[in-house]
Order: sequence, then structure tokens, then C-alpha cells
Amino acid sequence: MAAHRLSLFSNNFPDFFIIDRDGSVDIAKIETDGDRADATFEWDGTSLDFGTTGRLLRALPPLGFCLRFMTFDDFRMESKFFTGIIDPAVAAEVREDSTFALERAEIDPNQVSFRSVRFPDRFIRHRDFHLFAEPVSTPAELQSACFRIAAPLAPVP
Repeated sequence: MAAHRLSLFSNNFPDFFIIDRDGSVDIAKIETDGDRADATFEWDGTSLDFGTTGRLLRALPPLGFCLRFMTFDDFRMESKFFTGIIDPAVAAEVREDSTFALERAEIDPNQVSFRSVRFPDRFIRHRDFHLFAEPVSTPAELQSACFRIAAPLAPVP
């Protein structure tokens, strides 16, 4: 399976990219080479076509982290180390909480939204520059769940 390396920026804040800073996943401006690395992901779905399911994984060290929501923390998005989880139940839960369907964004059908497979009424969206998996219905919520795929901000070996 080919790797789909990418960066994602907010449709309504085009200078703000999804970024994983030490486990906290937000949208932020890119200011350093470290930020570029932290905003470079790999989509592990079979393609970037709408309807494909997959996970967003860190593409640069530290590797083995996926973006997932925390049901016990108001569905806040974070990155979770998943490589080497020994307990099959925990591994299955992390996989369920980090798998999304790539969908055509309702507010801008040329862009993407990420719908939770486990909770199909929830999409990755930003609120106060933090990422959550939440239901979206108003124009502002739909806008905050709309992202544009960009080339990786950092070179990936």
C-alpha cells in the first residue's frame, strides 16, 4: 500500500494547519521546522478518495502515533502511541477511536472532512483552535470541519 503523506490546513483559517505538539492536536500557524514535522501526517487508507477509511499517523519521528479522540475528555483529539500495544482490547479501542472516513466537506465539496467510523455523527473539527470529534450542523461548525489537503510541510524519507 502506498503512503499518502500530507498536511492539512483549515478551510476557514488557511494559515493554520493540523499539528501534533507533544500529544495535543490543534490547528496552529507553522513557525519552525519542528512545526513542519509535527504537521506532516500519513493517511493509511488505501487512497485519498472520498469514502475511504483510514487513520492520520505521524509521518516523522516520533513515529507510532495516531490522531484519535478521547471519549473521556469531551472527544478532544490527541495523538496516541499505538505501536506495540499488547492488550488486544486496548489496541482495538485505539484503532476504533482513530479511524475516520474521508468525506466531501459539506460547506466546500472540493475539500475534505473526516467522519468518525465509531461515532458516525462526529467529525474532526476545530473549536477555539483545538481539535475535537463533534457533531456539526451550523455553517460555522461545518466550516470548522472542512480541511484542505496540502503537500507534506516537511520532507518525509
